[in-house]
Amino acid sequence: KVRWCMDRLDLEYQEVPWCGTLGAFYLGRTVPRLHFRTGIVRSQIGNSPEILRYLWGAYGASYGDAAAFLEPTAERVELERRIDRCGVSLQVWIYYHLLDVPDLCKDAWGVYSEAIPRWQRTLVGALYPVQALMIRKAFRVTEANYRRSCERIVALLAEMETLLADGRSSLLGGDAVNYTDLTFAAIQGAWLQPAQYGGGAGIRIDRGRAPAAMRQDIERWIEDYPRVTRFIEDLYAKQRNED
Repeated sequence: KVRWCMDRLDLEYQEVPWCGTLGAFYLGRTVPRLHFRTGIVRSQIGNSPEILRYLWGAYGASYGDAAAFLEPTAERVELERRIDRCGVSLQVWIYYHLLDVPDLCKDAWGVYSEAIPRWQRTLVGALYPVQALMIRKAFRVTEANYRRSCERIVALLAEMETLLADGRSSLLGGDAVNYTDLTFAAIQGAWLQPAQYGGGAGIRIDRGRAPAAMRQDIERWIEDYPRVTRFIEDLYAKQRNED
């Protein structure tokens, strides 16, 4: 979400990837986290909504129309909040399926990616049983919570499917894409895994490798929400190919 918006602004930045949940569980450091400098002052902001508010404040005036997609209207902020909350349900859904498939879960965490520092990959690989236990507790990864999470995911997908029925190009109406559209595509892209997911900078797991039960969920959502599926795939195809 943040990467996509910064790319859309054509900002120069350096991304420092971290492996799995090392930062959150052992250092109290969540991602994303934006580090920036104004004069001699170095600052940092965590959480994607707050980072996007900073980007709007920093570039809204000077970039003009090029930054208009970031304007945080009340309607956009409310939709963003709901999409982000659905993202938590998606985390439960993902871990419900992947924690019992260590190799695939470690792949998603970056254990096999050379972009991640070797010491992090080694540590996460060795600590996988501990990591998995902590995640089960932190996200309450149970059968009951998985089902509740699926209900929340489906409720948002169904609502967006209805909105898109009139052929609109943006979830909130009109033809101009704004940051809520990118947010929705970025977060829901976790299950759809479209081409150019992450703009080429993230780790993409082909859904053909997913456990059978996970694939069943994905295939059902693709079948039940074709407009949402097409909306996400089109955004990636048209907005991410040049990144």
